[in-house]
Amino acid sequence: MHKPLSKYGGSSYQRRFGRWRRALEKFIEYINNDRQENTTETNQENAEFRRRRTRRTVSWKLRFIVMRRDNFRCRFCGASPAIETGVLLEVDHVVPWSCGGETEAANLQTLCSKCNIGKSAMELQTLDNE
Repeated sequence: MHKPLSKYGGSSYQRRFGRWRRALEKFIEYINNDRQENTTETNQENAEFRRRRTRRTVSWKLRFIVMRRDNFRCRFCGASPAIETGVLLEVDHVVPWSCGGETEAANLQTLCSKCNIGKSAMELQTLDNE
């Protein structure tokens, strides 16, 4: 042990582990256990993304079903292209897809382009509390 390589002397390792070789074995065991824990955490995170049942994009059929359910009106401001010119309706996730929301009719809503841009990726509960 040289001073620039370690702040602990060889006697510290000898007292703790008995031999230098045993200290190295414990270090390798420590590193391998850390890698296994990181791999397990990464696999769990990846498994959450693989559990999705639906795609992010909304099919044309589902888009029409949601708009018809909402009477072709914006759920926030009530704007409709039948009444006002220049209104563009979009189908948006209530619980954002990025936060785990699925692309299904129960999690979709009709919004005009202005309300949808203002909402961004916030959930409906967040907007109600403001």
